[in-house]
Amino acid sequence: MNTLNWKEIWSRRSFSAGEKLSLDTLIKLDGFDSGAGRISSENWQTYADIISDKLKIESGHSVYELGCGAGAFLYALREKHALKVGGLDYSSALIEAAKHAMPDGQFVAAEAKLLDTEPAYDFVISNSVFHYFSKDYAATVLARMVQKAKVAVAVMEVPDLQTKLESETLRRDLLSQEEYEKKYAGLEHTYYERAWFKDQAAALGCSCEIFDGCVPGYAQNRFRFGAIIKKH
Repeated sequence: MNTLNWKEIWSRRSFSAGEKLSLDTLIKLDGFDSGAGRISSENWQTYADIISDKLKIESGHSVYELGCGAGAFLYALREKHALKVGGLDYSSALIEAAKHAMPDGQFVAAEAKLLDTEPAYDFVISNSVFHYFSKDYAATVLARMVQKAKVAVAVMEVPDLQTKLESETLRRDLLSQEEYEKKYAGLEHTYYERAWFKDQAAALGCSCEIFDGCVPGYAQNRFRFGAIIKKH
């Protein structure tokens, strides 16, 4: 995993101080605007609603997102419910966008492994982030997420090891060879077995529900899965 290169990529994404930050703008800042990763604002909102229903999120709950970027997912959740929100991301520029979009939220720029377990939130989530971590780093981060959550943790958009070849073939086919090499050189993704999350949850004294990718109209959908880890 080339963490420094990923950091450089995300640090380049920023917004103008006077820019109106709509859901569509936040989605673009969070990188879901091109190639196999493109998601429309309508499908993004439907996706957030699906996850909200799976977790049984209601108005009055608190939700914290690790790797929140500009906050597109939290913003969409708040389109449906009145929520206390917070988030962490290593891109200071994206955290500034999240603060601008949700001034009442608690957002901090920091490494995932430095996630503060206090204050606790009802739900701690992470969307399309774990593929940037090594397995050891991911285990450390997941344990801290579980510590911070009162009810449950949700890790979404995890690359499925069983479909690695198909996924990378699709991603390659949507770009020319030159574009692909330029965009992804040295930027490996970590793929996970579904059982990895079940094993981690069991070790943390939690139950784990695995679900298939559920982003409407998303090209990578069939190559991803999610995990809901519930505290007893």
